[in-house]
Formats: sequence, structure tokens, C-alpha cells
Amino acid sequence: MELVVTDPEDILRVSTAFSSMTRINILKLVAEKPKSITELSNELMMSKGNISSQVAELQNAGLIEISYENGEKGIKKMIKSKYDRIIIVLSESGSSLQESNK
Repeated sequence: MELVVTDPEDILRVSTAFSSMTRINILKLVAEKPKSITELSNELMMSKGNISSQVAELQNAGLIEISYENGEKGIKKMIKSKYDRIIIVLSESGSSLQESNK
């Protein structure tokens, strides 16, 4: 699924979510398949608390979906990417950039 962002406030919201390499890495990992907080913590070698706060930022930006499954020790939170492509459109004209030093 694709997200096309044109509204300035939405661009800011999505850009803020991309302002952290950890959040970008989480998005890349969950784009492949849904992962739990523990799996992300292990793969990124970060604490579960840090991963949880980064996941909350991504959820607030509307870029991920969260579901709950039964795990070995109770319920586990599963994170899944909502989009496989995110396009930010700054100009509605559709014209391409031109060189200005001709």
C-alpha cells in the first residue's frame, strides 16, 4: 500500500517520524513482516523501553499498525507497517526540477 502526503501538516508529521534512524530501521524491519517489541529489541540491540517509545512515535504518525497476539508469557504487541511506499509531494504542479545554472 502507498501513502502520498501533500498536506504540509501531514508532511511535517511524517518527516518527524523519519527524523530518527531507529524509527527508520523499525519501519524497514516491520515492512518485511510483523515483529514484536522483543524481536525489534533483539534485532536493533536496544532496550524494549526505547523500542516501545519509538513505536509509539510511529503509531502517532499513522505509519504502523499494532495488534496483539498470545505469546509465551502472555500477550505480545505486534508491529506491522501500514505502507510499503511513502511519497511526499511538495509541489502539485508535477513539473520536474530544472537546472538553474544554464
